[in-house]
Amino acid sequence: MEQSNYKVQLQSMGIREFDEVFMRFNNLINRLRHEEKLRKDLVSDTSHELNTPLTTMIGQLTAMQEGKFPLTRERVAILKEQAERLAELVQQLDAYTKARMPNAGEPEDIYLRQFCEELINHFSLDLKQKGITAKLHIAEDYIIHVNSGALQHILMNLMQNTLRYSQATEITIEATAHEFMFSDNGKGVPSESLPYLFERFYRVDKSRNRATGGLGLGLAIVRELAESQGLAITAVAGHPGLTLVLKINA
Repeated sequence: MEQSNYKVQLQSMGIREFDEVFMRFNNLINRLRHEEKLRKDLVSDTSHELNTPLTTMIGQLTAMQEGKFPLTRERVAILKEQAERLAELVQQLDAYTKARMPNAGEPEDIYLRQFCEELINHFSLDLKQKGITAKLHIAEDYIIHVNSGALQHILMNLMQNTLRYSQATEITIEATAHEFMFSDNGKGVPSESLPYLFERFYRVDKSRNRATGGLGLGLAIVRELAESQGLAITAVAGHPGLTLVLKINA
């Protein structure tokens, strides 16, 4: 382990006390191996995400500087689009860093149904364009004690994630005494992906296509913000779709 060799596994000895320790050690090894893979993926993925728009911008600017391309509104639009892509990447990395900071803001009593209604209204045009219906099953007097900024960021990330990847036709937001659930009836995720869904830089779609893959930070930010509010978030496969469960006062 000191030499970063995470392939070693301790073999069972047939002695219960030793085998329990060996099993925990092997689990730790597997976890470290997974973390190391995520770290290496970060380098390659971030490099790819930065390189693609930069290459496009440099190519366009060089061609215009040399007089090969005229400066037109269309070319300016292309450059602006690529610059916005770079800005989005930086913003995601910055948001993840801020989500991990200990100062998450003061909690307050929030009427959850009204809060979610405002969220749905904010995304009403996007939901309509995607053909998605949003349903609320939350009592009018239901109150949750969290920081409003953190809760807003959590719900906006969940909504954006659903709009971008789920291919759903319906979203359901509901709350019970100890759980707050955000569900969709979309394509869901493979069962083998569920344990890693909130890992930073983990993507269900391993392709480098931004339309389906993303950078893999959205749900990692959600987990960090949820834990900062004393909430534990888990993913449950639906039939069809996906349900994200926030345990209240976990």
